[in-house]
Order: sequence, then C-alpha cells, then structure tokens
Amino acid sequence: MMREHRCPHRPGIMAEPRVPASRPRDASLRVHLTNVQGEGAVQLMGSLLPAIERQQDAAIRRIDLPDRGDLAGYCALSGSTLAKRHRRRLPNALSRLIECIRPLAQDDGGALLVLGDVPLRARGRQTVFVHNTHLLAHQPGVPAAQALKFLAMRAVFRRNLSHAARIVVQTDLMRRALTAAYPSLEGRVRVVRQPPPQWLLRHAPPARHSRGTRGLRVFYPAAAYPHKNHALVEALATRLHGSPSLEEIVVTLDPPGGGAAGGAIRHVGRLGPAGMRDHYARADALFFPSLAESYGLPLIEAIWLGMPVVCADLPYAHELCGDQALYFDPHDPASAEAAVTALADRLDAGWTPDWARARAAMPRDWDEVARALVRIATDDQA
Repeated sequence: MMREHRCPHRPGIMAEPRVPASRPRDASLRVHLTNVQGEGAVQLMGSLLPAIERQQDAAIRRIDLPDRGDLAGYCALSGSTLAKRHRRRLPNALSRLIECIRPLAQDDGGALLVLGDVPLRARGRQTVFVHNTHLLAHQPGVPAAQALKFLAMRAVFRRNLSHAARIVVQTDLMRRALTAAYPSLEGRVRVVRQPPPQWLLRHAPPARHSRGTRGLRVFYPAAAYPHKNHALVEALATRLHGSPSLEEIVVTLDPPGGGAAGGAIRHVGRLGPAGMRDHYARADALFFPSLAESYGLPLIEAIWLGMPVVCADLPYAHELCGDQALYFDPHDPASAEAAVTALADRLDAGWTPDWARARAAMPRDWDEVARALVRIATDDQA
C-alpha cells in the first residue's frame, strides 16, 4: 500500500537546497527504494537521493520510500516530486516478495530507477542498482531463515531480469560476479563507483595524530550481520589482550546484555555522522574482517581519510585498497593478529599508506554519481 508523504525539512539528509518546480528537464524518472534498510545502503541513499534530484537532465516525478527507518522521513527537494511511503502490512520479507512478483503499482510506463537490488515487473525502461552480494550465491554462516529469504530473492531476481534494461553495480568485481551468476546480463551491467558519504565529504580529513607508545586503537563500523564476522573481532581481542600492539577495538554494536563490556573491545552502539567522524579521528586504523561486500563503504571512508587499513584478504578489498592495505585470512584469528602486529611495527617505523591511486578512482562528488545513474536510467545508448 502506498501513501503520500509530505513533510517539512529536517536536519541531515533532508537539509538540501530546494529545486524550483518550473525548471525544464529533458526526461522524467521514478525512483524506487522501498526496500533500502541496511545501514550502509541508507547512508549511501542519504547522499545519493538529493544529488539525483539536483540533476538537470531528468525531472524526478516520484520517489517511492520505505515506511520505516531514516529514509522514511526523506523530503523531496522539488514541490513537483511526489514522495510516497510504501506501507508494509505483512512481514517485511513476504511483503517484499509480493512487491517483486506483482506488476508495479501505479506504473505509468516511464523510466524507473530501482535502488533495491531486485527488478520489478514494470513496463518502462528499468535500471536496477544492485549492492547485495547474497544475490550471487549462498554464503556460509547465514541463518536458515535468512538463507531461505535470499534463495527466494535470487529466484525472483532471475525471473524479473527481462524487465531490466540495465543493472548498475559499484565495482568491476561485482560486475564480473553478477554476469557469471546470471549470463543473460552480459552487456547490460554498468559500473558506477561512489565516494564517501556526504557527511564525510563536507568535512576536511582530520590531521592524523601520533599514538606515542600506546597500542593501536582500531575501528570497525559494522552492524551485527553474520557476514560482518564479529566472531573474529572477539577472537582477536582475546589473542592480543595485554599485548603492546593493541589498546582497543571499537565496534558499533551495543554492549552485550546492554551493560558495559570489558576487555579490548569497546562497544559504542550505532553512531550518527558526528560520532562516526569522531571515532575515525581517534582511531589509528580501520579493521575490516567482513566476509562479503559488494563495495565496503568503510574502506572508502578510511581511504578518503588517509587511514591505515587492516582488512580481509578477499577480492572486494583488493579491488579498493590495492597494495596499500595489510591483509589477513578472515577465518584465522592468528592471521589477523599477525596483520595488526605488523601494522603497529610499520607505524612505529614511520610508514603511512599512499592512497593517491585509490582516491583517483573515486568520483569527485555525489553529483557525478547521480549524473551517471540518471543517464543510464534515461538514455537508451548508455
């Protein structure tokens, strides 16, 4: 069920200049993001949506929003753009499945940009932004209920591919993997990279501090999903307890049992933009043991900030970090311990990472990303 959403501007992602309704545009576009709920995806959309609305090449005629979370309160920048929340009366997974197998509600046949991974049954030109690695194949460690949900979504994704003119992903690695999993996509997948979130871009990177003789403070911003591999964080903290190489690992999880947690792990809960900037400024390095990523937004954030990175020895990390990160086997606590110890030794010797090449591969800003997406979504030749 869709309901119209009118709201006053609020701080954060809504605080953007309004777009005059009378401005002429060459094309129009409907933007659909009713299923965007993950923390990384919500951050991305908070930067991307206003940039899409600012583009001169297409008028945004409608935005379909989720009914919960930060994006539910998004306000369209133009008075001519209709923003509607998609109200889910059934459990989210079932409601989403029905949404994908039924014809698109109120389909006017115009260009459609879907920011929620799975093509919809729409009549017009459809472009789908895919950032969920669970669409590639089953991943070990996923709870049974989640595995069943992802199995169903892969089946729907395959069934609905004929409705998608273009698929957009964030890296060449994801393009190759998606095309290998779904050969019918050959020639239809485009890569559009992203910079750090707007809340980080609008602030100058802080000066890196000297840690003196203390151990490393490392930061791991990630929600409690199985593939984020927090079990390795706990094992690493146990192995390095009392070591001069590590002082603490800061994680964006609530303390176990809601109380204070001791040891080398410090639980700070979910952070807003100011809290994220503060903890990045205090950290000596990013620690990133995730087992699966389509992009790895914290890696992009750390690169932009000039931070050292210690991360999983997996293809997604190599594509972004190249030879400037320290890598470890994400299934082996001893390997992670060796990497953290090696970083401490390197920093003691005066080493700093050179992220010039990685930064050069990033778009300059979110308007550049939005221009590329709008062109792909509205131009048959893109």
